[in-house]
Amino acid sequence: MKLHASSFLSKLIWFSLLLGTFPVIVLGAFSYLTASSTLQTKVYESNQQLLQQKESQIEQLLRLIDYSAIQYMNQPRVIAALRGSLQGDATGVGTVQKLLDAMSKLQSSELGAMSMELVSLRGKWSVSDTGLSELSTSDLSEYDKWVTDPRTSFWSGTPSSMKLVKKIPAYSAHPTGLLVMSIPLYEINKLIGSDTKLSNVLIMNEEQYVFAGNDGAVLGKRFDALPFGDKKEIVPAGQGFYTDRTAKERVGVSYRASSYNGWVYLSVVSIDELNKESQNIGWFTLFLCLGILAVALLISYLGSRKMYRPIQRLYEVVRNETESAVTAAASNEFEFMNERFRRLLLQEHRLLQEMQGQSHQMKEYFVFKLFQSDMAKTEIHDKLAMFGHPLGWSDMCVMAIQIDTLAGTRFQEQDRDLLMFALNNIVSELITSECRLLPVVMGDSQVTLLGSSESDAQQFKAYLDTMAEQIMGTINRYLELKISIGFSRVFADFKYIRDAYREAVTALKYRMKLGEESILFIEEVQPEQGVPQHYPDTLEQQLLDALKLADRELAAQLLPQLIAAIAADERTHEAYFVSFVRLLLQMLQAIKDAGVNPNRLFAAEQELFIQLFRLKTAKQVEIWFQDAVMEPLLQHLEQRRNEQYHSISSEIIRMIETGFDTDLTLEVCARRMNYSPNYLTKVFRKETGVNFSDYLSQYRMKMAKKWLIETDMKIAEIAEKLKYNTPANFIRYFRKLEGCTPGQYRENYFNN
Repeated sequence: MKLHASSFLSKLIWFSLLLGTFPVIVLGAFSYLTASSTLQTKVYESNQQLLQQKESQIEQLLRLIDYSAIQYMNQPRVIAALRGSLQGDATGVGTVQKLLDAMSKLQSSELGAMSMELVSLRGKWSVSDTGLSELSTSDLSEYDKWVTDPRTSFWSGTPSSMKLVKKIPAYSAHPTGLLVMSIPLYEINKLIGSDTKLSNVLIMNEEQYVFAGNDGAVLGKRFDALPFGDKKEIVPAGQGFYTDRTAKERVGVSYRASSYNGWVYLSVVSIDELNKESQNIGWFTLFLCLGILAVALLISYLGSRKMYRPIQRLYEVVRNETESAVTAAASNEFEFMNERFRRLLLQEHRLLQEMQGQSHQMKEYFVFKLFQSDMAKTEIHDKLAMFGHPLGWSDMCVMAIQIDTLAGTRFQEQDRDLLMFALNNIVSELITSECRLLPVVMGDSQVTLLGSSESDAQQFKAYLDTMAEQIMGTINRYLELKISIGFSRVFADFKYIRDAYREAVTALKYRMKLGEESILFIEEVQPEQGVPQHYPDTLEQQLLDALKLADRELAAQLLPQLIAAIAADERTHEAYFVSFVRLLLQMLQAIKDAGVNPNRLFAAEQELFIQLFRLKTAKQVEIWFQDAVMEPLLQHLEQRRNEQYHSISSEIIRMIETGFDTDLTLEVCARRMNYSPNYLTKVFRKETGVNFSDYLSQYRMKMAKKWLIETDMKIAEIAEKLKYNTPANFIRYFRKLEGCTPGQYRENYFNN
């Protein structure tokens, strides 16, 4: 079978074409979508600016009218007129004229075609631009909807105008008069303008009726009856944008809700008109991409042919010197050459394996088997002789090395395997081969069998201690890691090597008492059997009480003392974890006793025990208890306590606002809420910054000033309602706070 020389060339051309085509298509689509999105974003931003401008212009007019109304209704002549009755005599005519003169002074070009009406509900008369009118019972009934409205000042709409209604007095539950300011809707439409080139601007009142705008077809309709409003809900006191499809086109609606009077300003723009601009961009992008594709096709063809020439020459050389079996198995030039080279490399690799053998792997397997299983003594000696290891050791010991922690280092948990490999290499370099077997990594430990031909056990142990310090210093210098080293008991027979391995790993577990960077000999750290063990019950109970009271500072002081007391006791490593598990169980029970479900604080309780058993030192246990167990509980209890404090202080404030005119005391509040007065005093001061009596006095003084301004109550009546013993006490306290007597305060207010 003869290969076609162009098989790889065609693939190369297609690959180059695909490599040039895909980015162009992605770039073109991205450019078109980005341009369209940017265009719509700009239109949305401009519509929001337009709505903000219209809102500012209209509300400036409304606020000016509101301010004029306040000026007029607070004039002494207006207040005096509403308190009395107007007659047709000379005095009444003069009063009406003064009221009309005051109305005319408020008229200005800025307010437009505004009209005013002053209504006396008590005197049953009204004064407007047309003069004085007497009101009948039927006339007064027309004002009932405004009188019963709980608001003291509000805008009310009619088909032709918007009316500002203000009650007089402003905060009285039974007003004696009304001031009505009317502005025609065409004044508002004048501010909106009639330019609909970009969008239509509409205004919707609190009842969601469109009452103004430059689109006459939707005026007077409810928002949910509009083509673009049937499925949308405008968020009160907010702004936003959404799209909708009407029967004719797709539109985008921008809206702003006014915080002044609750009106909503809408801007409706046709997205189909905007997309016409995007389509022009899309056509330009398409033609540009087609041009780039044509250039990419030409470059792909010419470049691929030039790149293929060296491959073609190499293929011709290899094909002429190979057997036909290889040619028949190949489908293209590269597969053909790959098969030929693979056979050559395979033959070379087999020869290399036969020369080098499997010496290192066999040594490593032998050491693993030596540590983990019982081997016959004759098999051990045979393998030691075969691998060239020393046979004349009189003293032997197993050394195990573990990393204390990766916290605070430049390494992550995924680097642990690589770090263990580095530790193994460092041990191999520091300890000569005459004094050790091959160092190996077993789980999270680096394990080495050390030996000495000297018969002095003390000298051998001193050598082990010196070598451990050298290894620890070298690792700290190059890797900046904290490690601990454990040693088994010294033994003389290889049959004890498996037990010695377990002793070395067990010795490392006593870091719980000695801490990080420890050199641990099993015979020195393992306590004697039957030693009585003490558990600090008092410290534990104090810590649990501090947690229940959410006393963060005390808990932070007691936890290190409790952990240190447990770690200082002579006990086995299993007993350490039994004590820590007991502490964890007590904390979980304390959490439940506090009415907290542990599942709200922790993902799973069993995961806590798994994390605890992974810890190696008392310091790690202390940090873990602080961060993983105590901190979530303290945060939850503090949040619950703050919520309770806020609820209590809010209830006390409500009692003050509703019962300020009664003999209200802190003890009365405490009886109603079933709390002690001392506890309420602490909570209320923490939440408000003042004590109960000061807050009650301040609120009563606030109500006194309000009654002085808005009512005709006498000073003695106010003092009696506010529960002062005598009017003199009330006058004295008022003068102390305000610098004047209540009568002077009322007189100064109306004079000013």
